[in-house]
Amino acid sequence: MQTFQDEVRRALTKYAFLPMLFLAAIGLILVLASWERYVVAVSDESRMVTAEVLSGIFEDYNSRTLVVAEKVTDIGKLRTDASARAQLYSYLYHEVNITHDGTLFFLLDAENQLVLGSWDYLPTGLAPMGSQWGILRRLKEKPSEPQSEFLVREGEYGEDDLVIGRAICDEAGHLQGYILFLLPGRYLRNNITSPYLDFVLQDEYGNTRIRTGASYTNGGLRKLAPEIWHTDHWLTEFHHQEYYVTQQPVADGTFTLFSIMPVTTLLQRYYLGIGVVVGVLLLMLPILYVSVRRESRARARAIAEEEARATAVFEMRRLESQFNPHFLFNTLENIKFMVKLDPEAAQRMLMDLSRILRYSIKGEERKVKLREDLSYTHSYMEIQQYRFGKRLSYEEAIPETMQDCRIPRLLFQPVLENAIRYGAEEDGSIHIRLGICQERQEAGDVLCVRIADQGPGLPAERLQAVRRMLAEGADPALHTGIYNIHRRLQLMYGRAYGLQIACPPEGGTVVTMRLPFEKGDLTC
Repeated sequence: MQTFQDEVRRALTKYAFLPMLFLAAIGLILVLASWERYVVAVSDESRMVTAEVLSGIFEDYNSRTLVVAEKVTDIGKLRTDASARAQLYSYLYHEVNITHDGTLFFLLDAENQLVLGSWDYLPTGLAPMGSQWGILRRLKEKPSEPQSEFLVREGEYGEDDLVIGRAICDEAGHLQGYILFLLPGRYLRNNITSPYLDFVLQDEYGNTRIRTGASYTNGGLRKLAPEIWHTDHWLTEFHHQEYYVTQQPVADGTFTLFSIMPVTTLLQRYYLGIGVVVGVLLLMLPILYVSVRRESRARARAIAEEEARATAVFEMRRLESQFNPHFLFNTLENIKFMVKLDPEAAQRMLMDLSRILRYSIKGEERKVKLREDLSYTHSYMEIQQYRFGKRLSYEEAIPETMQDCRIPRLLFQPVLENAIRYGAEEDGSIHIRLGICQERQEAGDVLCVRIADQGPGLPAERLQAVRRMLAEGADPALHTGIYNIHRRLQLMYGRAYGLQIACPPEGGTVVTMRLPFEKGDLTC
C-alpha cells in the first residue's frame, strides 16, 4: 500500500506541477523568441544591409575610376588642350555632384602634381602624400587595380575621409598619373546610421575609420577595445554595460564592419521576469506538496479494495496485452515522414500497422496457429525494417510441418523487440534469427522456439539478475516483455514450461521458449 501511495503521489505531483512548468517553459520560449527577433535578427539584418551599402559605394567609385582611366590616356595633352580639359572637367564635376554627397575629384600626373580637381589645391590629407607610401605607392605597384584608403581627420575620430583611386596608363602601359575620388567621412557615416545599434568600420590594421554612436575604444585610441574586437554573435561587457556584437568583412576583407547593440536594459527585464517566475514556483512548492500528500492518501484508501479483486484470469489478460505504445508512436512518426519521401512505402507501412492492430485486438481466442502469429510477426518486422533499413536483417528457420502448431497469441513480438533494442553490434547492424523445432521428452513433445541476436550480449551480473527474475519473479520491471511471456507460458501450461535466456561464449543473446507441442485440437 505504501508503494501504491508513493506512485499516486508521484503521479499527482507530476500533474500538479505540469501547468506551472508549462507556463515557465512558455515564458522561457517567449524570452528566447524575443531575443532572437529583436536582438539577433535585427543585428544580422542591419549589419548585412550596411555592408551592402558600403560595398556598393566601393564598387560604384571603383567603376568610376575605371571609366576615367579609359577616357584619359594622355594627361600631358590636358595641359595644352583647353577643350579636352574642359570636357573632362565637366564630366568629373557631374560625376561627383550627381548624389550631392560632397565627393571631390583630383587628377594627378606621374609626378603627383595636380592637373585637374574640384579644388585648385590638394586637401590637407593628400598634399604631403608621395609615391613612396600610401595609396599612390600601391597604385604605382598595381596600376591595373583600384585602391582605397582612409585619410585621418585630426580631431574628428570616426569620420575619416575615404580615398578611392586608380592609376592612369597610356596604350603602351606607361604610367601617366592617377585619378582620385575623396568621399567625406560624414557622408559614409550618414549612410550607415541605424536607430537600433551602432556601427564601427575597422581597417586591416585595427584602426577605427568610421563609427556611429558611442566610442568603443580604450584610452582615446583609435583601436577597438579587445572586448568588442574579439566578439562575434555573442554578448560582451564593456564599461559595465552589456552589448551584443556581430562582425562581417567588407570590400574583399580589407575592412571589417562591427554592429554593436546595447542590451543591458533588455537583459535586466529578462532577469526580472525569470526571477518572478522562479519566485512563484518556489512559493507554490510547499502548498502543492501538502495538497498532493493529502490527495494521495485519500485515493489510496479508495482504491485499496480494487487490489483485492485481482484474479488469475485478470493476470492472464494483462499478460496477453503485449502491444508496446512506443512502437505505435514511432511507427506513426515514420509514416508521417515517409508520406513525403516515399508515399508507396508509407502506404505499405499503414497496411502493416493496420494488420497488427486488428490482430492485437482480435476476439477472445488465446491460442492461434503458428502461421497466423507468424503473419503478424512478419508485418511487425517489415515495419521495423522500414525504420532501421539495411542495418536490420531477419531470418527464420521454421519447418513447414510446424505451421499448424497452436501457440499463444502475440508470442514472438516482445522478444523480437528486445532483440532489436539490445542486439545491435558495434557497427550498428542488427541480425536476428527465429528458429522453431520439435523436441522429444519423456513427458511429451515440446515446441522449442529460439530467438537469437549477434549483439554484445548481457553482462554477467545482468544475466544473473534476469534469470533470478524468471525463477523468482523478482523485479519484473527489469525486462517486462520477457517476464510477461514467461509468466503467460507458466500460467497456461505449468511451471515445467516457460522462457530461458543465455549468452553463449561466441556472443549474442539467445532466448528459448518451451511449450507443449500442440497441433490442431490434439496434444502430441
